[in-house]
Parts: sequence; structure tokens; C-alpha cells
Amino acid sequence: MATPIEIRASRAPAVAVDEYRFNGAKSGERAVGHNGEINASDRGELLRKQFQFMQASAQGNVVANSMAADREQFVKRNADLITAAFNNGEAHRVLGQKMADSLFITANRQGFTRKLLLKTTVAQGSIPRFAMRSKDVMAAWSTSATKVETQITRDRWLTPPELQIVARPFVTQTELNQSASDVLEEKYVEATEAIMVSEDRLAIMQANELVGVDNNLLIAGTTVTPEYFAQLQNNVIRWGLKASTMLIASDIMIDVIGDRDFIAAIDPVARHELLLTGELGTIYGSRIITDAYRHQAHKVLNRGELYCFADPINLGAYSDRDGITSTPITISTELLPGRGWVLNEAFALTIANSRAVAKGIRA
Repeated sequence: MATPIEIRASRAPAVAVDEYRFNGAKSGERAVGHNGEINASDRGELLRKQFQFMQASAQGNVVANSMAADREQFVKRNADLITAAFNNGEAHRVLGQKMADSLFITANRQGFTRKLLLKTTVAQGSIPRFAMRSKDVMAAWSTSATKVETQITRDRWLTPPELQIVARPFVTQTELNQSASDVLEEKYVEATEAIMVSEDRLAIMQANELVGVDNNLLIAGTTVTPEYFAQLQNNVIRWGLKASTMLIASDIMIDVIGDRDFIAAIDPVARHELLLTGELGTIYGSRIITDAYRHQAHKVLNRGELYCFADPINLGAYSDRDGITSTPITISTELLPGRGWVLNEAFALTIANSRAVAKGIRA
């Protein structure tokens, strides 16, 4: 049986964080210093280099050191693993479990939903049941991966329906025989889109459903300013809530790095590990998260969109029951020669307070 190893996603050619240089030249300055922080002389330069670093990450040009080390060996091991899965039923099963575990870690580290909302544990034999901090407000929940419903909350508890988020990565025999790329890694990227990105899309759909209930859509001009950020935050604060997090589309970063007032107002993070999860820094007490670091297929915000959310305990909650599970599938289910897995999670999600969400858009 093949030895299980970490399954992870990157796109070659990729340079390790320690070796990445902003201008791509060997003589250029290293992006990250020995202390793990982005090399910059002041806030303005740090914000500009943040954006460059995130763009490089989204394009697969820079990855964590551990992922870049022995890249050739890593690709070979992936090839050995997928081959073993075709030849051995136990290897097939174990590889699927390892992929599910890695997807769960990725969703917790990079997913917006799990940063914004409170996690609730659901025991076997029970249903998702979330305590309400505010009543007589509008709440939204998902009844499927594409549908959202709302209701005015009257009770102390909300019981949103539990839905299944499913990914079906499958490698055909022909694909295994003919592909010159890292097939296992490609399937992992597809599964990430199906699981983590689906969670985030559900959260954004719910947030959009609540726009205009208590907080009207705030439209900016051709650029976004710090004053506009403050107005968006005030839509949440005026209800006695903390404006905990601002979520911004990648193109909003252009306004941020080009405005002196923004540079003065933002306290940017320098640690590259935080940047790879979308953390930019804080402004007026709110942390800023962006999707700029994500691969294009994994972005969930449209151009010009930004949101302000209250702290998780006042915003809403999610449950994932037992995490992500894996079931091997073969020709008997797919009717094609090959191997794959059904990866699924029992997921419930509710943004339970319409006052805790404010949305803006750049005209």
C-alpha cells in the first residue's frame, strides 16, 4: 500500500517564499526577509508589495516553503499515489481520506465563511440549532447549494436546514495514461472549488439577500476612500454591534494602495503566512480580508464589492458535523474506467442578523 502523504494544491512552476523576488530577477530584492515578513520600508510600500505578493500567489508563482521543497519529488509521489489507488483498493480508500482531511484544513485556513461565522458542534442524532443573539431581525439560511431563504426571527433558536456539499473528483484511466501533468493535484484543486468555494458562495448569497433590509447598499464613486470604509462600518456600528471584519474584492486593493489617506489609516500585516490566507491588516478597528490571493476560479466576490460584518457571535453560525467524508468510487458508479471519490460534508449555515451585514459597491 502506498504511504499516505499530504495532499495539497499549487501550480508549477512555483517559487518558494524565501526565494521569491518581486521583479522576478535574480538580482531583485527578496519578497520575504529572514524574519518571515514582507520586505518594505514603510506602510505604503508594504501595501504595494502585499498586492504584488498576493497576485503572485493567486497565479501560482509563489508558494509556502514546504510546498516548494522537492517539487519534482512531490509530483512523483503524487503520481505514485494515484497509480497505487488504481491498483490497490486500500490505497484508493486511504488516499481519499487524506484528501478529505487536507480539504478540511484548507477550508478552515482560507475559507471566508469559517472566519466570519461562529462554529457550532452538532452531535449525532441532533439537528443544527443556533442560539440567536438578536431577535426581530431578518435571518437568512441556505436550503441547498444554490438557494437562500429568509425569515424574521422570533424565537431564541434558529434551526436552518442541513444540506450536503459534494465534490466528485474522478480520474479516468485515459486521463491517467495520457496526462503529463499532476493529475492528483488537479483533482484536489477541483475539490477545493467544490467544497470551500461553495461554502463561501453560500455565505455571500445570504449576505446579499439581507442587503437593504436594515442597511442599504452603499454606492461609492469611481474610487473607494477611507471615509467610505468608515461609512460602511457605521452601518453596522449604529446598531450597537462591532464592525469586526471587512471583506473586499481584489480590485479594491488598487484604491487602497494608491491613496495616502488609506496608507495612513491601515495597519497592514507583514507576515507572509497571514497574506496567504487573505489577511491585509486592520482599519478603524476592523480586520480586512481580500480574495486577491486566490486562484481566479476560487474567487467569490465580483469586481467592486466590499462587505462589513459584525463579530461572529452577533452575525451567525455554521456547522459541518463530522467534517468532510470520503467514499471511493469506481467504474461501477461512474460507468467509466477509473478511480475517484465522493467527498461530502453535512453543512448548515445562517447569517442570523440583517443588521450585522453592510454591503458596498464601487460604481
